[in-house]
Parts: sequence; C-alpha cells; structure tokens
Amino acid sequence: MKRSLRDPIARRSILERLARLTPDHPRKWGRMEPSQLLPHLASALRTAVGDQQIDAITHRRKGGNVFRYLAIHCLPWPKGRIQAPPGAFSTPSLGWERDREVLVELIERFGTAPPETLGPAHSMLGPMRPHDWDVLQYRHLDHHLRQFGV
Repeated sequence: MKRSLRDPIARRSILERLARLTPDHPRKWGRMEPSQLLPHLASALRTAVGDQQIDAITHRRKGGNVFRYLAIHCLPWPKGRIQAPPGAFSTPSLGWERDREVLVELIERFGTAPPETLGPAHSMLGPMRPHDWDVLQYRHLDHHLRQFGV
C-alpha cells in the first residue's frame, strides 16, 4: 500500500521534514523557489479538503480512470517535468513562518478529515476517491520536499 497522509506515521514524517525546510534551501530541480513552495502545497491541500473549488477540469484524458490510477499510485514522478495546473502558484505568501503554520494545519486537517468531506475533483486528474486524495497529497508533499533536499 502506498503511503498516505491518513497514516499518522507517514504524516509525522512529512511534518518533521517540513520543519527542517528553510527559506534558503537550494532546489535540486525545477524552477520553484522555497517561498513559492509552502503556498503551492497549501493550495493543493485546500482543494483536497474542499475549501478551494476548481473552476473546471482542464484535462479529460482518454482512459481517465486508468491514467488517474497510474499517475497517483504507480508511475514515478519525473523531476522538473510535471506541469502544474493553472492557478497552482497563485496563492500569495503570508511570510515563511505563517505559510508553514497554515500548511501544518492543513496537513493535520486533511489527515483527520472524514473521507466524505474531501473535494470531489482534481483540476488535472478529474473525479477523485478519498484514497486517491490520500496518496496524491502524500506523494505531492514528498515530491516537493525531496526537491529541496529534505
């Protein structure tokens, strides 16, 4: 089974890594700066917990269910080659420490939210099941923390 933010051990691991991240961490790949990272991750979690609605599903792929399953649960995520959905970097920063506090709150909230309260769809992957959200959010956080070496 893939790691999930609903697993308290996996969630604690993410939170410990997040605590080690600093605004000066150099990136290992991609173009994102540390100051963009925390609002980006918070935005993704807001969509997952249903606080932020997506305008429309931007990509309808043939074999959408198969693609969604493979992208979330099976395929490795290439470094620096995943195109973020529109609006993924539009959340303004509230300052490093406040951005981190907000992100920690959202991670904890997501990890303990009743599955039926999660958002219905992802902007690129379409309709989501709770377990899809669980694994996707863990992998997204892990991916970006590895991007900055934590």
